[in-house]
Amino acid sequence: MSKNDQGGRSLSPRTGGPVDEPGDRTLRDPIAMAVEIISGEDPSIAELVAFRRQPIDLKAAARNAKSLSNEEFRLSLSKELGDRDYDFACAGLKIMSLSLVALTAIWPADDLEGAEAKLALAEQTGALHHRRDKTYVSTIDATLARRIRWKRAAFAVPELMLPPAPSAPQGDSRGLSAWPLERWDLTQGLELRGGPPAYAHTQVTAWVAFAKAAPDLDNLLQRARKMFETCDRLIALAQRGPENASELMVAADAARIAGYLAAAQVMIWPVHDRAALAIKKEIVALINLRGEIGDPVHMQAAVRHVTADAAWVKSLPADARDRLNFDWSELV
Repeated sequence: MSKNDQGGRSLSPRTGGPVDEPGDRTLRDPIAMAVEIISGEDPSIAELVAFRRQPIDLKAAARNAKSLSNEEFRLSLSKELGDRDYDFACAGLKIMSLSLVALTAIWPADDLEGAEAKLALAEQTGALHHRRDKTYVSTIDATLARRIRWKRAAFAVPELMLPPAPSAPQGDSRGLSAWPLERWDLTQGLELRGGPPAYAHTQVTAWVAFAKAAPDLDNLLQRARKMFETCDRLIALAQRGPENASELMVAADAARIAGYLAAAQVMIWPVHDRAALAIKKEIVALINLRGEIGDPVHMQAAVRHVTADAAWVKSLPADARDRLNFDWSELV
């Protein structure tokens, strides 16, 4: 098992849970925090390169995504809150969790720490297809199969960068009760998924406010388009062979990542009116187009994956899930 000693920039919220760290407790969208390095809609090459090279702590993001998801489930079991506050507090937890999921999935696996974070989060989030007994007749439907495929693609990492899994205990081995089963245990140290709320019941007002502070979806759509156009233009310029071609390619990768993060934000936030639905459909068409261009599959799949999970945000109207089944290209 590897040890996370990178000291990368953690964009995870301060939840008050067992993996809490001292610092600012203001609830902020982690995707918006990640792109703060890029100023405005017309970033410079230097800003894009700095954005791409910032040390994102994907393990912290994955752990807090799981912690927030657990707390959302615990809060949903609580009967002490009013229905409206309950819905929006759960929505805030879910939105924050999905934002961290999107960040973990979209950000490239530059090292083993990032790869471990992606693989561990894939086991703990989204559509789960558990191993079946051979005597059990599988009844998986097309919708679930599609969600499982999106999740596998969203968290895929290059196999050659992974070392062997932890070895099995030998004859003289001890400490068997805590023998590692995988490279990195995402759930170690987190509150159990069920039971009473761990911390959100004391922060209901803050989570309700966060859930209601939806970003400007149209601005995010325009940002995604601008970033994708910037990415394509920088790649074309780099292919002409200038002296700074490698720097242009790094900047192009940064613009692509920023575009996908903006697209994920649009699909995560549960704004559910006619204008918002139209914007979300434009994001679907935009991501389908990026599939034709040949963008990394994990980035395309990440947007589809969080879209499917965002349909379960509790502040959405009861019939919203049926309307949020968008038609995606099958290229991914």
